Amino acid sequence: MEYEGLTRDDLANIHALNRSFLKAIAGSAEEAFGVIASTRLTDSQLSRLAGVPFLLFSFREHDNDYWQRVLADSPQFDLIDSGSPPDGSIAQLQVAGLGFLWQLVRRNPYAARVVSGASVGWCERITGLTLVSLLQSAAPRGDLLRMRFPDEETVWRRLLEDGISPRHQTRLASHYSALQALLTRAPELQYSRVSAAACRIRDTKV
Repeated sequence: MEYEGLTRDDLANIHALNRSFLKAIAGSAEEAFGVIASTRLTDSQLSRLAGVPFLLFSFREHDNDYWQRVLADSPQFDLIDSGSPPDGSIAQLQVAGLGFLWQLVRRNPYAARVVSGASVGWCERITGLTLVSLLQSAAPRGDLLRMRFPDEETVWRRLLEDGISPRHQTRLASHYSALQALLTRAPELQYSRVSAAACRIRDTKV
């Protein structure tokens, strides 16, 4: 059976979301974003880094307990645990990113798992929601957005070196090495259908 890979439009949206994320955290002192927030990149380098074929940020897709509480619609959880509401740029990114993943999960769940590292359980939760209910429950939360590979210094070092190279092949090798790390770090993603979807990512120059 054939499994649809990412379309050119999907990749364009991923790159746009990544660029919005990198701009939103520029100069941030938050520990969660420290490794890239403290790195001064030129506009061209930001665009090259944003051109990875997956989301550089996470919506805590593997934290089942977190999502169970978020979607349980518990006011007490909202008041105590959500932290400060996200600022304007992060708030916009959370709405856009959740909307993108919601439609991708419904249309092409294997590709959605490739670009976000999402578990099967998370995808099943999302497909059972309307977009409005998902955004109402999750988008306003201040503890939702996280950096991808938070404990993977080697992955980020390569992304921040070869991954922003002006040489297309050097940059591409770094980006796909990071994608491989994303796929192999989560046991659920060591899965033939997901690998097939990953193989169909088109090589588009940024």
